[in-house]
Amino acid sequence: MPAPDGKTTTIVVVGAGVSGLSSAWLISQSAKAKNLKIDLKVLEATERHGGATKTDLIENYLCEWGPNGFLDNEPATLNLVRSLELEGELVRASEASANRYIYHSGKMRIVPTKPLAFLTSNILPFSAKLRIAMEIFIKPRIDGVDETVKSFGERRLGKMFTKFLLDPMVSGIFAGNIEELSLKAIFPKMVEMEREYGGLFKALITKGKEAKKNGKKAAGPAGSGATLHTFRKGMGQLTDVLAEKLGNALVINSEVNVIERVGNRFLVRSSVGTILADIVVLAIPSYAAAKILREIDSSVADALCQITYAPADVVCSGYEKSQLTNPLNGFGVLIPRSEGIRSLGTLWSDQIFPGQAPNGKRLLRTIIGGAHDKGIAKIHEIELLKIAQADNQKVMGLYGIPQFSKIFRHPQGIAQYNVGHLEKVATLDKLEQELRGLYFTGAAYRGVSVNGAAKDAYRVAGEALKFEVN
Repeated sequence: MPAPDGKTTTIVVVGAGVSGLSSAWLISQSAKAKNLKIDLKVLEATERHGGATKTDLIENYLCEWGPNGFLDNEPATLNLVRSLELEGELVRASEASANRYIYHSGKMRIVPTKPLAFLTSNILPFSAKLRIAMEIFIKPRIDGVDETVKSFGERRLGKMFTKFLLDPMVSGIFAGNIEELSLKAIFPKMVEMEREYGGLFKALITKGKEAKKNGKKAAGPAGSGATLHTFRKGMGQLTDVLAEKLGNALVINSEVNVIERVGNRFLVRSSVGTILADIVVLAIPSYAAAKILREIDSSVADALCQITYAPADVVCSGYEKSQLTNPLNGFGVLIPRSEGIRSLGTLWSDQIFPGQAPNGKRLLRTIIGGAHDKGIAKIHEIELLKIAQADNQKVMGLYGIPQFSKIFRHPQGIAQYNVGHLEKVATLDKLEQELRGLYFTGAAYRGVSVNGAAKDAYRVAGEALKFEVN
C-alpha cells in the first residue's frame, strides 16, 4: 500500500487485545520489509493492553484471564510466534492432558478417543452407541441450509450423543447454545466432511488412510489433531511482548468515540485527540465497533449489533493436594446442562501445564455462565465463589475451601456465532471492499480463539498494505 510520492501512510488500529496488537505488529513488519513509511497508532480505551489474553501470577499460581493456550495446527500463530522470537518460550501440554472427562449421571467419565475404547466405555448406553454407529448410513444434507449444531448432531449422531457429549463440548469452547449456534460458522470442517465424503465416519476413514499413507496423524471431526501450547509466563506473555515491540505506537486510555469518512480517508476522534488516517483497523468487540462507525454506515452498525455475546466468568482456585479425593489426572471435566450443575466445567491447569501451581498445590479453573446462564453477570463475587466451590466438591470430590481464589469476570465474554453469522460477516467484507482502508478483525467475526486472531491479523496486514492511498 505505497503512498504516492513516498508520503507517510497513517494507520490507526482501534483496540489492543490480541487481534489488534497482532494486526499492528504484522502491519509494521510488512511495511518495514516493503520499505514503506507509516505512522502507526494503536488506541486502547482501557488502562492496559491485552484484552482477555492476560495472565496474572499470584502467590505462584499462574492464572489466565481468558484463553489458556493455542493449538499448533494453525500456521499463522506459529509464524506470529517466530516473528516475535518467542519459540523458546513455548510450553507444550503434558501427555496427561490427553485424558478428558465428562460428568454424567453423577460420575466423572473419561471421554474415549479410539473406536474400541468408545464401544467398551460407560459414557453412553449401548443404544446410543448403536445410533452413533449408524452415522455411516445417514444421507448427507445437500440443501446448503445454515444448520444449528444441535440439528446436525441429532441428525447424524443421535440425541444422546448431542446431549451428553456435543453440548458440553460446545459450551466449554464457545459458552454457547447449540440450538442457536451455526455449524457452518463454528465447525466448517464438519460441513465440508459431510459435503465431500457423505458423512463424518466416511471422512475419518478416508482421511485416516491418507494420513497413514503419508505418515501423519489424522485430525478429528472438529479438525483438531493438534497439541495445546502456552508460553512459559502464560498466554499474557504473547500480548505483553507484542505491546513491548510496538512501543510508543500503543496509546492506552484512548477511547475512540466516532469515525467519519473524509474523502478517501478516515477521521478518528478519540479521547486523546483526532487523527486523519488512511487506514483504520477495528479490533474491538462488534457492539463497540457499531457505535463508532454508525456515521459511516448505519446498516453495517445494525448488523454488528445483532452479534450477541455470552457472559463467561473464570474462577481460579488453588487447593492443597490433600483436599483431593480424586487425582484429577488430565485436562479437565465438562458438565452437561442436564446434570443441573451451574458450572460449564473445570480445567486442571497444573496438569495441563505442570508448573502453573506451587509444589504440593493444585490449580483449578472453573468456567461459569454462557448463553444459557446470562444471569451470572449479576451475581456477586462471593456467591460466584460459593457456586464454584460447591460444584467442584460435587463433581470432583474436593473438600474444604480453596487455599487461593481469583475471579476474572467477562460480562460480554464470548461472541456467539449463531445461525446467520456468516451473512453478517459478509456485510463487513462488502464494506471493506467499498471503503478501502477500513478493516474489521477480532473474536466477533472469524474465530474466537488465539488461532483465529492470528490468522485474521495476517489477512488484515496483507490487505492493508496492498492498495494505494490517494
